[in-house]
Amino acid sequence: MAGRKKTNKKTMIIIIIAAAVVLLGGAGAGMWLYFGGQNTVSEPVQADPEEAQKDYEEMQEEVVTENDDPMQRKIDFEALREINPDVYAWIWIPGTNIDYPILQSAVEADDYYLNTTIDGKKGYPGSIYTEKYNSTSFTDPVTVVYGHELKNGTMFSELHSYTDREFFDSYPYIYIYTPDQTLKYQIFAAVAFDDRYILGSYNFMDVDDFQKYLDELRSSIDGNVNQDVEVTQDTKILTLSTCISEYPDQRWLVNGTLADAQ
Repeated sequence: MAGRKKTNKKTMIIIIIAAAVVLLGGAGAGMWLYFGGQNTVSEPVQADPEEAQKDYEEMQEEVVTENDDPMQRKIDFEALREINPDVYAWIWIPGTNIDYPILQSAVEADDYYLNTTIDGKKGYPGSIYTEKYNSTSFTDPVTVVYGHELKNGTMFSELHSYTDREFFDSYPYIYIYTPDQTLKYQIFAAVAFDDRYILGSYNFMDVDDFQKYLDELRSSIDGNVNQDVEVTQDTKILTLSTCISEYPDQRWLVNGTLADAQ
């Protein structure tokens, strides 16, 4: 009898321990589902073009110090990099609402900022950006900057204003601001182009390939060209690229050549 009682008592202890393990395991799984599981299934915050534009306008007021001389306009890059360290430049085109930071990711896919805002939201309006094939110092023979054309007229939509010859002649300059300098580009061609990948279609370090691109821009029959602006491989080209909504197999390119740097 004594041996049987000891056995029953031992069995009961084992059952109690097993039950405790099961309960603790279940509680742990529940905690993971609540805390860890939530993070793994959370969806990225979706961008809203209207709200994003309001955010950009507020940002402009905070980080841009105006000046009568566009070359002396100042940008607070420290404040911008607190929002996103991928901000490395700012673009402004007088006569348009194009007044935005330029971003480039060193680790994400090259088109990451096509549909990612400066604060990490996904979808339109995305950001104004360059690919890592281009230097962030704007020292390449051709630097291509991308941005969306949107129904609300923001981002690079107003590049299409350069379809009008009077506007083309009235607002011939693009300003690029970096932490180290201000670059002034004179626009020489605003044209419709095919949708080939520009940076992969030419070797711009080759003088002949550079000249081929320049000749193709200047010979376009759809757009405006100022043949009097001198462009060489040394003066460099800034190409701003956006869509043409009516023709998805084409791109609208506004091109400037470096005219001044301070």
